[in-house]
Amino acid sequence: MRLVIAVMLVAATAVADDGPSVTVEVGKTTERDVMTARGWFCDDASLVSADLITRANHNIWVVTGVKEGSTQCRVGTDTSRIAYVFDVRVIPRRNRGSGH
Repeated sequence: MRLVIAVMLVAATAVADDGPSVTVEVGKTTERDVMTARGWFCDDASLVSADLITRANHNIWVVTGVKEGSTQCRVGTDTSRIAYVFDVRVIPRRNRGSGH
């Protein structure tokens, strides 16, 4: 029985549209379409600020870089629905030209 559940969980985990990686700068925000996934958690939630919003009948994972580092995040905590696992890398904010 445990093997069947484990296989079902692996089968329910999908690769996101853009691939399994998310790179975001500190202070910047990016989005990923996660279809019907609900709920999220990260191994190190101190690196990101995130939320799920619904747009055109799809759930969108909106993630903002908080501090530099890497973590793995799962979007989709309901085992009866699709889930995505992202390797999230928060990079330093790029210096923009100061115009001086």
